[in-house]
Amino acid sequence: CDHAGHEVPPEWDALGLAPARLGEHIAWDIGAAKVTRRLAALLGAPALLSRYSRLFIDCNRALGSENSIPAASDGVTVPGNAGLDAAERRRRADIAYHPYHRAMRELLDSLSDPMVIAMHSCTPVFGGAQRPWHVGVLWSRDVASARRVIGALAEDKSLTVGDNQPYSVLEAPGYTVAEILAPRNLRHVIVEIRQDQIAADAGAEAWALRLAAIFIREFALVAATKESRR
Repeated sequence: CDHAGHEVPPEWDALGLAPARLGEHIAWDIGAAKVTRRLAALLGAPALLSRYSRLFIDCNRALGSENSIPAASDGVTVPGNAGLDAAERRRRADIAYHPYHRAMRELLDSLSDPMVIAMHSCTPVFGGAQRPWHVGVLWSRDVASARRVIGALAEDKSLTVGDNQPYSVLEAPGYTVAEILAPRNLRHVIVEIRQDQIAADAGAEAWALRLAAIFIREFALVAATKESRR
């Protein structure tokens, strides 16, 4: 769960934002951590969660890329991210980025033929546009796994399921999948649940149960119970 948390170390003074901003979707994937933890428990699987805000540094973007440390998000300017020098960027990466990806590589190396679920959530409205999908399944190389999950979700006629929506990984691949999972040729699927579905505990629980049933049925996932939080 690349965007599980919204922490900013105290010395960065909330990046110049009102502290309440760090609880909004610009700072993290609302509800994704709750679903991840519960899904991991249901599957008996390890879970890896980043606790730092993507505004501090985005663990799903390549270092040095435009959105690695965004100057603005969904129209909100981030004062503490303006005009950063290379030393400041390295400092943030050493605190939040490298430990997370090092833990991810170590975890993947410890497992035999893992199936990786990349868990995200998306805001119902972005850039003024409504998102009608209750959930999206994103894919690039591992089309087969994505198709199985999309098909299973689509059996529930009350759901609107996005196929590489609300955005396409083919057009904007995230770092975790493109640079860590794909080169290892690991089975993987990226799940984006709309945040209004999982912001409350009951919704997160319902989605974890739904996804657990699908992954058990479609992939027969089995793993040792372990949670790692970086």
